[in-house]
Amino acid sequence: MKANFHRFMSLGRRHLFTAYLLVGGLSIVVAVTLFTIHISRSVERQSELTTEMFSGLASRLLLTGQTSDIQQVIALINEIEVPFIVTDNAGRPFLWNEPVIGIPMPGYQQLLEEDPTAPSSPELVRILVLAEKFDAEQEPFAIVAPDGQRLGTVHYGKSALSQRVRWMPFLELMLMALFFLLIVWALQARRDAQQQALFAGMAKETAHQLGTPLTSVMGWLAILGERVGEGDEVMQELNRDVERLGKISTRFSQIGSQPMHDDTDMTAVVDEVIVYFRRRLPHLGGRVELRREGVVHNVCHFNRDLMEWVLENLIKNGIDALTAGKGTITIQLADRPGGNVVIRVTDTGGGVAQGVGNKIFEPGFTTKERGWGMGLALVKRIVTQYHGGRIRVETTSSHGTTISILLPGEEPDRGV
Repeated sequence: MKANFHRFMSLGRRHLFTAYLLVGGLSIVVAVTLFTIHISRSVERQSELTTEMFSGLASRLLLTGQTSDIQQVIALINEIEVPFIVTDNAGRPFLWNEPVIGIPMPGYQQLLEEDPTAPSSPELVRILVLAEKFDAEQEPFAIVAPDGQRLGTVHYGKSALSQRVRWMPFLELMLMALFFLLIVWALQARRDAQQQALFAGMAKETAHQLGTPLTSVMGWLAILGERVGEGDEVMQELNRDVERLGKISTRFSQIGSQPMHDDTDMTAVVDEVIVYFRRRLPHLGGRVELRREGVVHNVCHFNRDLMEWVLENLIKNGIDALTAGKGTITIQLADRPGGNVVIRVTDTGGGVAQGVGNKIFEPGFTTKERGWGMGLALVKRIVTQYHGGRIRVETTSSHGTTISILLPGEEPDRGV
C-alpha cells in the first residue's frame, strides 16, 4: 500500500511538471503573440498617418508645381517602404513608387495618353489591379486643392515592415513549439536513458546473484542424481527447472546489450513455452487451457531466450487475470504483409481496467498488490528496442484481453 502511494505521488509530480511546462509555454506564446499583434497594428497605423501626411503634402506641392519637393517626399516614403499609387480624377495612374512596388513606371506623357478603362500598357494593367487591391484593404485618400477641387487619389498598401511584423506571431509560435518539442524530447530521452540504465543494472545484478547459487544447485543435483538415478521423474523435472533458471540468468545478462537474433522458428518457440506451462499448470492453482492457433511462414529473426521471456510474461499475466484460475489462454500466430509476423495472446479474464489501456507497459505500473510493475515493461523493451517491433493492448473487455505483438520480418522475394 505504501509503495503504491509513493508511485502515485511520483506520477503526480511528473504530471504536474508536464502541466507546468505546457501552461508556461502557452502563456509565453500568448503574451508574445498579443504584444506582436499590438506592434503590428501600431505599425499599420503609422503607415496610414504617413500616407495621410503624404496626401496633404502632395495636394499643396501639386498646386505649386514644385516637382523636386514631391520627389523628396517620395524618397522618404520609399525609405519606410509604404507602397502608393496616385491616380487622376479619371482613374488614370500617373505616379507610384517604383522601387517599393516593383513595377517600372512608363513616361509621364505615355501614361496621360492611356485609357484607364482599356489600358494597353501591361505595367498599367498591373498597377490598376494593385490599386483595386489597396482600396479593398485601406480607404484611399483624396488630394484636394484649398478651394475644394479634387486633384486625384492616393491608393496605398501596407508597409513592408507591417507585413513582416504580421508574420511574427506565427514565426514565434513555430519557434516556441519547436523549443517546447525539444524540451519534451530531451526530457523523454533522459527518462529513457535512466530507465535503460536502471533496467540494465537490475538485470545484470540479478544475473550475477543467480549465478553462484545456480552453480551450487547444479552440483548438488549431480550428487543427488548419482544416488537416486538420472531417470527418476522428480530428478528430470528438477533438471528442467535448473535449466530454466540458467535461461533466466542468460536473459537477464542480455539486458543492456544488443542480443543476437539467430532464430527464425517462432512456431517452435510458442509450442515449447506452452509445453513448459502445461507441465506446471497444476502448481499455478487452476484449470487453465493453453493452446496455439495458426503458424507463421514469414522469416522473422529474433532472440529465442528473450522471446520466450516475452511469451512467458504474457501467459503468466493472462493466467493471473483469469477468474478463479479458470479459463483459456490462446496464442495466435499469423503472417502479415511485408514479411511481418503478428503474435496475439488472448485470455478469457476480466479485462484491463477502464482508462488503463497501454499504461500496463509503463515501468512501475501494476494492478497487483505486491507487483513491481517491471514484467510488462521489460516485455515492451524486448519487443520494441531489441526487436524493432510494436506491442499494444488490441482489445479488452469483461470477457478477456488480447495483446498483440508485431515483429518485422524479411520482405519475401517475389522474383522478377
